Amino acid sequence: MKRYWLILVFYFVSNVVCPQTNPEDKLGTWFMYNGKHQLSEKFSINSGVQFRYYEPSTNYNLNLFYTGFNYHIGSQTFATFNYGYLDIDRSIEFSDVKNTIEHRFWEQIYRKHKLYGIALNHRLRLEHRFLHDHENTLQNRIRYRLGSSIPINSRFSFLVSNEFFVNLEGDPFRENRIYGALDIQIDKHVKINLGYLRQHINNLNLNRLQVGMHITTDLRKK
Repeated sequence: MKRYWLILVFYFVSNVVCPQTNPEDKLGTWFMYNGKHQLSEKFSINSGVQFRYYEPSTNYNLNLFYTGFNYHIGSQTFATFNYGYLDIDRSIEFSDVKNTIEHRFWEQIYRKHKLYGIALNHRLRLEHRFLHDHENTLQNRIRYRLGSSIPINSRFSFLVSNEFFVNLEGDPFRENRIYGALDIQIDKHVKINLGYLRQHINNLNLNRLQVGMHITTDLRKK
């Protein structure tokens, strides 16, 4: 029963922070890959790619490529430093800016634990965004994501999360994301996520399907 209350809380937060008005007509897609490779007890490296579209397979939105390393504070907590490169189509948002190149650096802390038998995870991130279009700007923001994984059986689980963004320059509250997905464990190294994202960004409410692949490996000597 407590798990159902958790889902209701996420739903309530999403509707308060990103009200269901002015939705975009098109159903877009995000295709994602994420890899995490353990090098030692304390260090691992990560990498990822995202391709986002305003429509199922056309009308390009952005490409994101990133990599970095993790420092494992304990079995349930790790800190991350990453760099990402983004190529962004901005024509749907602004008439005078068609394309933006972004170099993004971020630091984050990730922790998971159980509360009353519910598996929770927290991700707190500080981002530094170097944006290049008709002028060069630096924007900083804080992101916090609260999520949960609800097991269905040994292979399937349901993921739910809500993430809000706080910009440190300009309008502080321009984006929020509510997410739900089916997590499928293919084998001990590979997982697939099939999900739905409701994204509120710059006064737009976007509906996005997400397809993600996650690969984890252990490169430590046995």
